[in-house]
Amino acid sequence: MLQSVFDLNLALNIITTVSVVLGIAFGLLQLRHSTQKRRDYAAVDIVRTVQTQSVRRAVSLILKLPKDTDPDLIRNDPKLLKAALAVDSACEMWGCMVFEQIVDHHLLDRMVGGWVRGTWSRLHKWVESERIINQNPNVGEWWQWLFELIEKDPDPGKNKGAYDSYRGRKKRKSSI
Repeated sequence: MLQSVFDLNLALNIITTVSVVLGIAFGLLQLRHSTQKRRDYAAVDIVRTVQTQSVRRAVSLILKLPKDTDPDLIRNDPKLLKAALAVDSACEMWGCMVFEQIVDHHLLDRMVGGWVRGTWSRLHKWVESERIINQNPNVGEWWQWLFELIEKDPDPGKNKGAYDSYRGRKKRKSSI
């Protein structure tokens, strides 16, 4: 009788241990799945932002400016100021999304990296002067952070081109 109680206890301990291990494994798989879903939704949000006519028009207008545009030119032209503020808002949002790891910076670089680089190279003096005038070091901080990050660690497709970098691959390898 004592032997069968020990056998039953051992069997129950094994079943409990296996159940806990399987539960943890299932939980980790669910976590991975939800993280990927969150990243997918973030990518869709980037696309939605880019597809708004106001952001597209703003970026188009800013990209017509020369690099290192004089901040007074931006401040004194209501149309340019409105465009600069729209670009600043979009780039700030994208920078925060990358920092919070909602979206991978290489993915963002593939999608809007050219816009981030191009607009920053034209508006960085305006951002820096706004920080001084408003005594607020936070103006454009995530935009600058994002610009510096994608310059330091660009998506591989930015150097060789997407066609050469990703030929034969259906999807970028997951970093999860």
